[in-house]
Amino acid sequence: YSVGAIYTPLEFLEVDATVFYRDLYDLVEDTDQFRRDPETGDLEPLLYNNAGRGRAYGLELLVRHHPANKFFGWAAYTLSRSERRNPATGEWNLFEFDQTHNLTLVAGYNLPWNVDISARFQLVTGSPETPVTGSVWNADNDSFEPVYGETNSVRSGTFHQLDLRVDKEFVFNTWRLGIYLDVINVYNAKNEEGKRYNFDYSESAPVSGLPIIPTLGISGRF
Repeated sequence: YSVGAIYTPLEFLEVDATVFYRDLYDLVEDTDQFRRDPETGDLEPLLYNNAGRGRAYGLELLVRHHPANKFFGWAAYTLSRSERRNPATGEWNLFEFDQTHNLTLVAGYNLPWNVDISARFQLVTGSPETPVTGSVWNADNDSFEPVYGETNSVRSGTFHQLDLRVDKEFVFNTWRLGIYLDVINVYNAKNEEGKRYNFDYSESAPVSGLPIIPTLGISGRF
């Protein structure tokens, strides 16, 4: 379910706001129920069923500058919450892929001499995580096993990244040559994509995502 409005203060400027709610049902979830095999009559664990319920709701805002005056761009922001129903308690718990804040900024400008420059910045709330609060020694396996805290009670680090692209085009009589430089993660942000632990789970360190990645390319059009 959604309701929204669009406002156009200028010919090239558009503001879009939408409030949404999504009801999820028939989701696959774990279960400790049993079923009877129709051929043997034996009871066997069901493992999964389709009784899961979920919901997501929030607000989306978009400000778009259509290509005009050598400039284009937009700013998009989503404020949302995603939840799943706990089958044991009936309460609504935070979903593991919930992202409270999601901001994207995109801009491009046409410079002289057939040079275009554009950039994208992203800022996203980290995903919920279940913390490791300690460990216990398993003598059978000769290893430590983690002890977990409350489900999805903490979040990973906030994701942020800036990407930049510069295009230069050479125009000839019958064809065009393009050269571009594309740089992902310009300031080499150390975005957390997971955690690694030492042998007894007493220490941890974040696992970072992609580093800065520059790419130089050439294209031709006839």
